[in-house]
Amino acid sequence: MTTYEEPTDHRVDRMPPADLDAERAVLGSMAIARTAVLDVVEIVDGVKQPFSQPQHETIFNTMLALYAGGQPLDPITLTNRLRQQGDLDKVGGPAYLHQLVNSVSTAAHAAHYAEILRDMALLRAVIATGTELVQLGFQARHTHDTAAQIVDTAAANLQELTAAAKGGNESREWMLDRVVDAVLDEYDNPRDDVLPLPWADLQSVAPMEPGDLVVVAGRPAMGKSLVLLGIGRHVSIKHRRGCLISSMEMSHVQMGQRLVAAEAQVPLHALRARTLNREQYAHVRQARERIRRSPLRIDDTPAVPVSRWRRRLRQLQAKNELPAALIVDYLQIAKAETKAQNRVIEVDSIAVGLKALAQEFKIVVIAAAQLNRVSEHRTDKTPTLSDLRESGGIENNANIVVLLHREDYYDRESPRAGEFDFIVAKNRMGHNATVTAAWQGHYGRIVDMEEA
Repeated sequence: MTTYEEPTDHRVDRMPPADLDAERAVLGSMAIARTAVLDVVEIVDGVKQPFSQPQHETIFNTMLALYAGGQPLDPITLTNRLRQQGDLDKVGGPAYLHQLVNSVSTAAHAAHYAEILRDMALLRAVIATGTELVQLGFQARHTHDTAAQIVDTAAANLQELTAAAKGGNESREWMLDRVVDAVLDEYDNPRDDVLPLPWADLQSVAPMEPGDLVVVAGRPAMGKSLVLLGIGRHVSIKHRRGCLISSMEMSHVQMGQRLVAAEAQVPLHALRARTLNREQYAHVRQARERIRRSPLRIDDTPAVPVSRWRRRLRQLQAKNELPAALIVDYLQIAKAETKAQNRVIEVDSIAVGLKALAQEFKIVVIAAAQLNRVSEHRTDKTPTLSDLRESGGIENNANIVVLLHREDYYDRESPRAGEFDFIVAKNRMGHNATVTAAWQGHYGRIVDMEEA
């Protein structure tokens, strides 16, 4: 009895897609000519793990670090840097580095080899994504995820792949005449995508535009959450523009109480204690209807990493519901994607990630940040940029930094009791200034002085 044997050329290859010769050729080309570095980076940018071999990935990242520092990429310099990092033996030693250089005779074809890397990496990503989605489907009963949540995750992952596949082919170059035309067009036809703020003076000093990372910083109990919620309420309820608030410090119920009290103009403590009078309760019911009709979303998931926000924004983008702003409360309790040597490095990476979200989705990202205690030990309690806690990367990546201050927090007899300062301490596209508003903490809001 004869048995049927499937033809070899029709069998599914279970080995992950890879081209080791192309990987070696890319690294060799970069070592031969520094000009090849930019060609390669432009093509593989946005692709996770373009190299299938960990040692090649290590060599590539080390070469990029040397390039960024203006150092040569020859085998000697590369060997020394890898030895300093403790990676030399892991990548095959000096002999393997020389082998890479000898694997190509010219760097002229670096872009071609990089395209091969990109294709192989994308195919590996497709396999990894498919495997992950299959596992999510089988594990749903144990994780208690709904089918809709699984589908949303699948859509977000596939969108990531689509974006990565297109990334290397979309040019970001602009001719100078087009840049100038865009500036004049904006002047003649004012943009309508500047984020509307509830404080007119702050709006005029520091307009927040798509692509901006705005940091609102202050000491605990200084009013950071009220400022963020005030912006979200104004953007979504008054102007009907989408806003996503990630509240990692307060629950959605606590955020909702503040939101209702501010919108209904009733005392927050009375709302929480259920002691509203009939007129106040009527205001609350009216406010509820306005809030219900608004495109405001609140997510109270704790310790969120940047990747979760990116995934959620992609889901909303797929539904044509991309918000005008992502509001994060607050930056230092967000979760880093990877564990770093210290918290400063982790916070810096979170700030970089938030800035990337603002630019990728062309939205305004507003993040609260904690200030350290140094200002409280000074005679003048007014905060400064140097008081930003745990990070210099927050200041570096932010387009706008607004510090919050209330004199009557420290001195109840202050002649400025009830006043609230927005100190614009960094303004990349404008000037710094201090804007004064009125503090109405009992209503859970801050308003312009004219409205107080």
